[in-house]
Amino acid sequence: MIFVLLALIALTLAHLQVIRGSYFRRQGKNNALRMIPFEGERGRILDRNGKVLADVTESWVAALIPQDLAKEGDVFLFLAEVLGEGRRTLERRFEAGRLSPFSPVTVSGPLTRDQAIRIEEGAYLHPGLVVMRRFARRYPAGEVTSHLLGYVAKPDAERMRRAAREGLNAEEPVGYAGAEEAFEPFLRGEPGGRQIEVDSRGRQVRLVSMREPGQGQDLTLSVDLQVQRAAFEALGGERGAVAIIDPDTGEVLALVSSPAYDPNAFVLPGSRSKVGGYLSDPRAPLFNRALSASFPPGSLFKIPVAVAALEEKKIKPATTFDCPGTFEIGGRVFRSPHAWGRQDLFQAMGHSANEYFFHSGLRVGPDQMARYARLLGLGERTGDGLWQENRGNIPSRSSRMRWFKGDTVNMSIGQGDVLVTPLQIARMMAAFANGGHLVRTRLLKAVDGKIGTVPIFSKNRDSPYFPTVSSVKISLRDDTWKALKQALYAPVRMPDGTARLLDMSGFDTFGKTGTAQAGAGKSDHAWFAGVTRTSKGRIAYCLLLEHGGSSTNAVAAVKRMLERLMQEGVL
Repeated sequence: MIFVLLALIALTLAHLQVIRGSYFRRQGKNNALRMIPFEGERGRILDRNGKVLADVTESWVAALIPQDLAKEGDVFLFLAEVLGEGRRTLERRFEAGRLSPFSPVTVSGPLTRDQAIRIEEGAYLHPGLVVMRRFARRYPAGEVTSHLLGYVAKPDAERMRRAAREGLNAEEPVGYAGAEEAFEPFLRGEPGGRQIEVDSRGRQVRLVSMREPGQGQDLTLSVDLQVQRAAFEALGGERGAVAIIDPDTGEVLALVSSPAYDPNAFVLPGSRSKVGGYLSDPRAPLFNRALSASFPPGSLFKIPVAVAALEEKKIKPATTFDCPGTFEIGGRVFRSPHAWGRQDLFQAMGHSANEYFFHSGLRVGPDQMARYARLLGLGERTGDGLWQENRGNIPSRSSRMRWFKGDTVNMSIGQGDVLVTPLQIARMMAAFANGGHLVRTRLLKAVDGKIGTVPIFSKNRDSPYFPTVSSVKISLRDDTWKALKQALYAPVRMPDGTARLLDMSGFDTFGKTGTAQAGAGKSDHAWFAGVTRTSKGRIAYCLLLEHGGSSTNAVAAVKRMLERLMQEGVL
């Protein structure tokens, strides 16, 4: 009997090893290791008072791992039934997101609890189908902070390739524009995942390893949400921009561009048509006018012209020029809206009399005007904040093949090739409030609650997030600073000054209006830039209304903004 049993065992072993051996070897080879990635939670963005500007909500989505799909038709039919979507829609979504054989491709929006359970239960029949955790960005203030923060979205092809090279989850949403993109290295969570062994049918055999995802760092910006909202609403939906900074520290308190967009549209399912509307809108709501655009400053440029003329001793504050409303040079006639007669510096600044600055500009010449404009921070980026910042343009004779006196006249009132950004102008105005220091603007205030004092560099960045130098002393004579600051009070305090609307009880304001020509057939740009002090503090700012007409419109918008800030107890 024993011999019979031994013979049966021997025959069975022979059958398994010899006859069926190749089958089991194939089955063993079909067991494989799979990585199911876990998305890292993105860090929050807070304003200077701890109010949430951007946070995350957790959801679960269905994803497919391309190399593991055995019968693609079956899995798409199954998902179509569970999700209530068309099979072809799911297939197109899969093909559009497919990057590499190993990278999971998200094919659904956030799943309901019942959908997630059904997919988990059916996954064993469909190798390559997994349920993954996703974090969706949420922007509580919506349009108010859109250009300041930017948005997160699925990476484009280039970003996906870069993520794959760096060993990151190529499907994980990334920052586009604003603070989301500028501070991506801080905000991005560390990916984790579950490494499992699966058999030939895609069923889990064992858990090999587990790595918990890491959360991104919370960032505190220098922005005050109340100030941001007041600036945004002061524009009333018109095309324009507002930049507000602390004149002593350079901290950005508000940065607004209008029209705006809802950044939630880039993360909410079913918002594709809304995003498409933004892309086709002729008003370009996705364009950041506060940072990425530069505009002719018009009469705001009279400030560096006056600085140059005083500093080079080409004029004195009491120097007068006749301002009859016309000015002829080289056969060309320059016309002004008003005839003011003889004006000194203070009257000319208050009335924004063009002829005064034509004469001053011709006395100092284009190279000196350009030199002092750059000394006041024009034509350069303002600080450490957002990489999208436009440099603007300050022309000089060396920038052209030929330069005529008419070009000098045009330059002296901020026309021609002169281009600036609202943030540059706000920083220039701050220098007249803080004793002549050109501050370095700063948007990032703290990382994970730690206020930045030590410079922090990041890959692909040649300047620190926390600057080592907060300001530079502008080398001008004391009497130049004194004369200019006194002249900048004239637009507000003169009975017929261009900004007399801002002579309000409880506010101490100085500044300058600007009306800049924008080209044939187009309305002028309207500007006001200034510094306002109350018993609670002071701010330096610049407001632009793109094609807003008269500078009086910009002054009225600033008035609304200042009154609201006082009513809310911010200023």
